[in-house]
Amino acid sequence: MLTRPTPSLWRTLAIAGVGLTAPLLWPDVLQNLLTFDARPHLHAAPRALDVLTLTADLLIGVAYTVIAGILGWIVYRNRQHLPFDWVVLAFGLFIVACGMTHVMHIVTRTWPLYWLDGYVRGLTAVVSVATAAALPPLIPRVGTLLTAERTLVRQQRELERSNAALREAAERSDLLAALGDALQGARTGADVQRAALDQLGPALHASSMIVVLLDGSRARPTMVWGQPTGRTADLIARESFDVQEAPVLARTLQTGEATYLEEYQRLPGAHPDLQGAYGLEPILDAAGRVMGGVAAWRRAGPWTAGEQDLLRRAAGTVGLALERAHAITELARQHEQLTLSNRNLERSNADLDRFAAIASHDLKAPIRAVTSFAELLSAKYASGLDERGQRYLAQVRANGYHMERLVNDLLTYSRAAVTDPVLTDVPLDATVQAVLARLRPDLNAARATVSTGALPVVVGDAAQLDRLFQNLVGNALKYRSGAAPHVQISATLDGEGLWRFDVTDNGQGIAPEYHERIFDLFARLHHRDVEGTGLGLAICRRIVEHHGGRIWLTSTPGQGSTFSFTLPVRSLGAPPTTTD
Repeated sequence: MLTRPTPSLWRTLAIAGVGLTAPLLWPDVLQNLLTFDARPHLHAAPRALDVLTLTADLLIGVAYTVIAGILGWIVYRNRQHLPFDWVVLAFGLFIVACGMTHVMHIVTRTWPLYWLDGYVRGLTAVVSVATAAALPPLIPRVGTLLTAERTLVRQQRELERSNAALREAAERSDLLAALGDALQGARTGADVQRAALDQLGPALHASSMIVVLLDGSRARPTMVWGQPTGRTADLIARESFDVQEAPVLARTLQTGEATYLEEYQRLPGAHPDLQGAYGLEPILDAAGRVMGGVAAWRRAGPWTAGEQDLLRRAAGTVGLALERAHAITELARQHEQLTLSNRNLERSNADLDRFAAIASHDLKAPIRAVTSFAELLSAKYASGLDERGQRYLAQVRANGYHMERLVNDLLTYSRAAVTDPVLTDVPLDATVQAVLARLRPDLNAARATVSTGALPVVVGDAAQLDRLFQNLVGNALKYRSGAAPHVQISATLDGEGLWRFDVTDNGQGIAPEYHERIFDLFARLHHRDVEGTGLGLAICRRIVEHHGGRIWLTSTPGQGSTFSFTLPVRSLGAPPTTTD
């Protein structure tokens, strides 16, 4: 480095001072310093002057030789890196020659070797002129080196500033990580705020920090760190205060813009108690609305960009944590409400189940009485009735049976949703075969055929799944067209963890506007043409939904219908059977 620090300058000045004052201490020098002496040089001189001259020449010669030797040693050791080594060596030779002239002063006092003295002086003159001539061309190169040195110093300072910024960023990162860890363990909004201020206060060198939340036109202090004083202490001592009592806070809470002051007292009309540097960051929710602010007081001075970023991130973290705490509270409230609703629903379902059972029993008793007496009348007194009377009696008996089926279907519909299904592994191949066996008389009467593909094993309520297939196949028989009925039952995997079942017939078909309506209670498209209660498909939908699936219809009038439904792919035992 070519820099010359201040201590070197002082050392140089000290050497110059000693050189100027030390010779004055020699005897007779000070009083004769400017005295003109016409005596021959060094022949009739006073003894003190003679000794001074000889001693000085000797010391100068020795010093010149030592200086030249040191320069030569430096050049030799640094010959690979020294840019002007030959100039330095020439300068060393010049110093040696100058030293020899002083040595010759001493020699000529003893021996009159004046020609040798002249030779040495000529040598010194040649070396001096050569060295002086070599220096001017080096001035641009020296200037370039000095410029490069200044650039290097500037880059070094920039590098030091960059390193300082990196250290500050690393410290901020460590602080934010520690803040995140502290917030992870926080359970309430107060825990979050306390953890944030405990981490931020020392990092910002703050004397006090405050978290305030906005409540309409009032600010509510919720957490304090450090020792607030003066006006600030008076405000936070209250449960809440009007934001207009703190103008800077009011502006930030209204605009959502941060405020950083190097000295609060520089504000026009500042309260005399409010002194020092002041920083305030708004706390925003996810929608960007201002919820409050985080304020910090410390000794007067500027806020660095890193400190502002740290306070801003902390305010954002506090905002997220407050929203999380609010969400947890709201979730707990909703969970409690849902638990209460479930209890009420369970109680209502239990009441409904009991009501359905009681109603079924109470309704079936008179219906059975009506149908029983109708059968007795038909058996004992039918011969005494005319044709109209027999027709009336047959209608009473038919309506009684219809009412009994209606009550049974209503009870099945209500229990399909209220009663928890008894889940088992249900092999649907066996279930469908059992259904077809029960419907064999109807199938034979209609000359119907049913074909089935490979059906899987599913988890479900065996009785309800049995009823599901019975209703769908029974519908195909009821609403058949003129041709012999044919029903196709198949199952496929739809790729979403569901089995899809299709029950396809060649019956009358259903117009598109009725595809949803037919699953409603008591929805019948053929009121008197076909026997039924209007609950069969409603029961099917209730069973499918109770098993976690859905049911829908695809149909074209005159071309038949396809009832499709889904069931989850799961099994209590072995993996479910798949279809080819």
